[in-house]
Amino acid sequence: MAITILSASFTGMNSYIVSVEVDIFNGLSGFSIVGMGDTAIIESRERIRSSLKNIDVIFPAKKVIVNLSPADIRKKGSQFDLSICTGILANLGYIENMPRLEKYLILGELSLNGDVKNCKGIINAVILAKNNNLEGIIIPYDNYREASLIKGIKIIPVKNLTDVFRFLNEGKYYTLKNTESNSETYTNDIDFSDIKGQSHAKRAAEIAAAGGHNLFLIGDPGSGKSMIAKRMITILPHMHEEEIIETTRIYSIAGMLSPEFPVVSERPFRAPHHTASTVSLVGGSTRPGEISLALHGVLFLDELGEYPLKLLEVLRQPLEDGKITISRADFSAVYPVNMILITASNPSPSGYFPNDPRCTDTLRDIKRYVKKFSGPLLDRMDLYVELKKLSHMEILNMNNGEASADIKKRVLKARKIQYLRYNSIKLNKDMKKKDLEKYCRLDDEMLEFLTPVIEKFELSARAYDKILKVARTIADLDEAENIQIRHLSEALNYRKK
Repeated sequence: MAITILSASFTGMNSYIVSVEVDIFNGLSGFSIVGMGDTAIIESRERIRSSLKNIDVIFPAKKVIVNLSPADIRKKGSQFDLSICTGILANLGYIENMPRLEKYLILGELSLNGDVKNCKGIINAVILAKNNNLEGIIIPYDNYREASLIKGIKIIPVKNLTDVFRFLNEGKYYTLKNTESNSETYTNDIDFSDIKGQSHAKRAAEIAAAGGHNLFLIGDPGSGKSMIAKRMITILPHMHEEEIIETTRIYSIAGMLSPEFPVVSERPFRAPHHTASTVSLVGGSTRPGEISLALHGVLFLDELGEYPLKLLEVLRQPLEDGKITISRADFSAVYPVNMILITASNPSPSGYFPNDPRCTDTLRDIKRYVKKFSGPLLDRMDLYVELKKLSHMEILNMNNGEASADIKKRVLKARKIQYLRYNSIKLNKDMKKKDLEKYCRLDDEMLEFLTPVIEKFELSARAYDKILKVARTIADLDEAENIQIRHLSEALNYRKK
C-alpha cells in the first residue's frame, strides 16, 4: 500500500502542500519519480540510494515508484529528498509511529552520507504548515533560525536521517534556544552629514523616507544624486516584525539568506546596474527580481537614461499595483512590490542641463534621452528634484551638514503619526481614494489655490493624488493635524514643471 508523506512546493510567494506518495511492490527493480518534477527532483534518486546505503539500509530490489501530487503542476527543488526517503523507510518498516508521520510537513535535501542539508523557502513552508493546522514541520537543522520566526507551530530540526528516525519513533528531537542573533547588525559608515549643500534634495529625501514616496533625482554629474540615494537607508526606521517576516520570505525563496544571519532585519538597499535584464529586475518563474528583493527598503536605479526604454516601461504597472505577476504558459507567480524607488539621471547624454554651456548635445539627442523617463513613468514618481552643481563656496565649506540621526528622529515621528492614523504600518503613499477624502480634506482657500496650478501644469488625476499624499506627509513632519497651504505649496515644488 502506498504511504503518503506531506511536503511543500512554491510558486512565487505562494506555497502549497505536495503529497509525496511512495509505493514499493514486486516487479522489475527500478526507482521512478512521477508528477512533473524537475532535474533536481529526478536526480534525488541517486542521493537517496547513497544516503540509505551509508546508514546501513539496503535499498529494496523491487519496483519503487514515487508520485508527487498534484501531478499536473511542475515542481522544482531538492526539498523533496527527505520526504521521499522517509516514505521509502516507512514502506520498509523503519518508521513505527505512522500517526505522527501524518501530522508533519517534511522538507530537506539529502547529502550522499545521509546528512540533511538546508534548502530554500523553509519559512514559507512553516507558514503553510501552520495555516493547514498541522502539528509541526521537520526541517534541516541549518534552517531552524529562519523557521523560528513563525510562532505557534512545532519545529523539528534534524541533522541527518537518524534524527528523523529518533523523532518519528521516539518523539525525541533537538530543543534549541534562539540565543544567537538571527540578523546581522550593520554599522553605516555613510551619513547625510557627508553631503555638502543640496538642502532642497535632502529635504525631499526626508519627505520620501517619512511617507514612503518615490524620488526622482536629476542633475549635473557630481551634484550628489548617488550620495543622497545611498544614504536614504540611514534615515529609515527599523523594520517591524511583519516586514521582517515578509522580506525574509522573499530572500528565502531566492536562496539568498546568509547561513550566519538567516533573517533579514535591515532594510534592503538594491542598486542594479543599467545593463540588468528585464527578468533580473522584475523577476522570473523561479526567482524574484530586484523590485521584490528591495521589499520594505530602497531600490536605486542610477543613470536612468541608460536603461532600455522597454525595461523602464515594465516598472509602471508594479509600481501602481504593489505587486508583479509573472505569467507563463502553465502557471503564474506573484511577488510583492513595496519599496521606495529612487531614480537618478543626468539631464542629457553629456550630463548637463541644456542651458549649461558645457552641454554639447543637440536638441534631438536630449529629447531622445529624456524620453525614457518622461510621461507615465514620471507620473508615478512622487517627488522630482533638480540638482545643480555646487558653488565653489559650498565645495570649500568644511562645516558638516545635518546628521542622519537628526533627520531620522523627524522621520520616526512622522511615521508614528501615520501608524496611529491607519492603525497599521501603512504609510501615506498607500492611501486609497477613501483615505484621501478623509485625511486630505482641502478648504475653499486651498481649492482656489490649486485650481490654476492644475490647469497650468495639466496635472493628471494620479499626479493630483500624489500631491495630496506628499502634502499629507509634509504636514505630518510639521506635526499638523490638517494640510495647510504651505504644505501644498511645498508639495507642488516637487512636481516637474
